[in-house]
Amino acid sequence: MTDKTIRHVFFLVSTLLLFVTACSYNKGTEPVPVKKDVSYKLDVKPILVTHCYTCHADTATNPDRPGSPVFTDFAQLQHEALTPSNVNTNYTILIARLKHIESPGMPYNRDPLPDSLIQVIQDWVLVGAPEN
Repeated sequence: MTDKTIRHVFFLVSTLLLFVTACSYNKGTEPVPVKKDVSYKLDVKPILVTHCYTCHADTATNPDRPGSPVFTDFAQLQHEALTPSNVNTNYTILIARLKHIESPGMPYNRDPLPDSLIQVIQDWVLVGAPEN
């Protein structure tokens, strides 16, 4: 092999490695519940009522609400809570939007909820989002 061929092969291998590294996506570690005995009625619902029902209740009058899931309908809430996010499959749509990973971030046009409140909802999701 000539020096020119070796350089050419080295260039191709380096380019390929750079391409593979640049295209890989580290979605992070899978979340683990902090509290496994989280209750929908006692822990999660009060957060939703305070921070989400303005837009996500069947009585919501917020003009940004059309097309939004209705969290007073538990089936719709559970669907959002258990459906994997298209942006990061380690999270569900609900959690990815609460963490502002998926658009639109929730609460809509506001800062994310405190991490402690998101963790409560995430724990509930990770144990299967039961209506308990």
